[in-house]
Formats: sequence, structure tokens, C-alpha cells
Amino acid sequence: MIGKVVTGRSFGGCIRYNLQREQATILYADGIRTDSIKHIIQDFNMQRKMNPGLGQAVGHIVLSWSVQHKIMLTPNIMSDRAKEYMQKMKISDTQCLIVQHHDREHPHIHIIHNRVNNEAKTISDQYQRKRNAEVCRQLTLKHGY
Repeated sequence: MIGKVVTGRSFGGCIRYNLQREQATILYADGIRTDSIKHIIQDFNMQRKMNPGLGQAVGHIVLSWSVQHKIMLTPNIMSDRAKEYMQKMKISDTQCLIVQHHDREHPHIHIIHNRVNNEAKTISDQYQRKRNAEVCRQLTLKHGY
């Protein structure tokens, strides 16, 4: 399992990138409405406004597996791995959206989360890339990828 971590400024751009594809499926959502792209963006931005000083409030993580592990990965399992990853990365008590893309041969999901948590505090991105490598290594060993 490999993880790629990105932060950004625009929930609109990130959400549209992830959902305006034929091959996109929402696997899980927490703290947001999922009936329309417009509502998803509004909900993320509403919480973002609780901490207006945070410039890069968008957390975007891509988790990828190799093609040979495709048979081990149902949508439910990938969603569970994403939640386990987030817990180990200390991304909690915040809005998130997990989206599966089917546009590549290898299985992969996108985790979009608000770096403004439910209490208006910032979820730190300090050492996130280093932690990401360690967490992916741990999950790869634990689950046999």
C-alpha cells in the first residue's frame, strides 16, 4: 500500500476532481451531505469557516495498492483501510469523504478531509509525509499487501 499526501486551499476543486468522473464511487462520508457535489463543497466550506486563519484546510490523500492485490480489496475493505489509516495518522473528529476511482488498473481511493476539526481546531500536517510512509508500511505488513 502506498499513500500520497497533499494539502490544498480549494474544497471545490478537490471535490470536483474526485467526483466528476464516470468511474468515481463514494464509499464513505462523515459530517457531510452526499446528495450533490454542491452540498459536499458547501458542508466542507462551512466547517472551514470555523477556523478562517487556516489557509490550506483541504487534506487529500491517495491510497493505492498493486494490481495483484485487487482480489483482496472490496469497497468495504478499502473503506476500512482508509479509516484505519486516518486513525493512525491522527486525522479524527473531522469531516471526511472516501472516494474510489476505477480509472486505473490498480485499486486506489481518495480521502478528502477537513483540516479544521469539529471543534474548530487545526489538524496538524507536521511530519505528515514521514508518518504517511510509516503508517503505510505498518498497514502493508499487517494486512499482507
